[in-house]
Amino acid sequence: MDKFYNKKEILLKAQKIYSSGKFYRDYIEDGNLFPLEIKLKILKESNLRENFSILLSELSSLKKENLELCYREFNFKSIGKQKLPIAVNFRDAESFLKYIFKFDEFELFKNSYKKIVTKYSCLKEIIVKKPFLVLESIDIWDELFLVCDFFINNPKPNIYVRELSISGVDTKFIERNKKVLDMLLSTLLDIGSLDGSVSSLSNFGFEKKYFLKYPIPLVRFRILDDAQKLCGLSDLCVTIEEFKELTLAIENIFIIENKITTLSFPALKNSMVIFGSGYGVESIKDVKWLNSKKLFYWGDIDRDGFAILSQARAYFKHLRSIFMDEQTIESFAIYSTKDSDKYKRELPNLVSDELVVYDKLQNDYYGTDFRLEQEKIHFDYVMERLNDYTF
Repeated sequence: MDKFYNKKEILLKAQKIYSSGKFYRDYIEDGNLFPLEIKLKILKESNLRENFSILLSELSSLKKENLELCYREFNFKSIGKQKLPIAVNFRDAESFLKYIFKFDEFELFKNSYKKIVTKYSCLKEIIVKKPFLVLESIDIWDELFLVCDFFINNPKPNIYVRELSISGVDTKFIERNKKVLDMLLSTLLDIGSLDGSVSSLSNFGFEKKYFLKYPIPLVRFRILDDAQKLCGLSDLCVTIEEFKELTLAIENIFIIENKITTLSFPALKNSMVIFGSGYGVESIKDVKWLNSKKLFYWGDIDRDGFAILSQARAYFKHLRSIFMDEQTIESFAIYSTKDSDKYKRELPNLVSDELVVYDKLQNDYYGTDFRLEQEKIHFDYVMERLNDYTF
């Protein structure tokens, strides 16, 4: 077993240099990484006296690897002068790559890198930061170029991804490779051809950033007062843009996390209910007219429910929670289930009584991983307690 001149340790150190990208950046920027030395363990006199035969065996094993060793002379008290290896030296990139079995891989990198910077020289800055991007996309660079060419020649296309007609590229290719395309396009396009305020690709971020059409979120809502129906309709689903333009005399608006609860919420004068769809409540954050209404939120009594409540209140400071209190827990705790989400969050937008319940949830006060879904709350209880809230 290697103990001092450890072949595995040398290989791991060399592989670490390679996997860090340092080797690639050195190649791209004409650096001076080579000759490259990997230090060996400096031996003490006691190591030599007590393990001399092991050291000789390990040194012989290193020499069989055809590694170039750097030596230094040490002067020990009891055994005198000894010339010992202190480092492994790689004179050039070729010897280094062959040692870690990456020679063929790097040849692929060089060929693709040359093709990339010949096509678009400004992409060099991306590859310096993310050299392995070249290899990760090794088989699709031709298609990536075709997509980039399209957006350069057709900025702000204002069509759906599926409408893009790029010879040699199917539209699913774009959907599969949005992350790498974003890195390329954000470098290749001029500032006026993309929306620099978009920082995430989630929620159609790619489409928003590069001025493509995308499915506009829909808002489902029910008008609970027959006198306030729209053209005789009470259960409607409209685009968020249409929802923003609504003019309603309704005063009380309930945002409900669960769809069935939304559909079965009782009739109530001067009121309506919106299906929040969990974290989808974000879709209504820019609906200005909601700020002039009385807003109520009802979600599950669990970590996610309170996280969504906190998120919603970040948009609407006057939002109140309903049926997410200890009275409801005490009444229906027998119907609780286990919460699979064990992630503990700081929720800055909860008010004091909500924080009490949330902290108790976090600390398993009501039971381990306690969760009480709103579907478990009896409807006669809902009807009775709705009167407790000021409308």
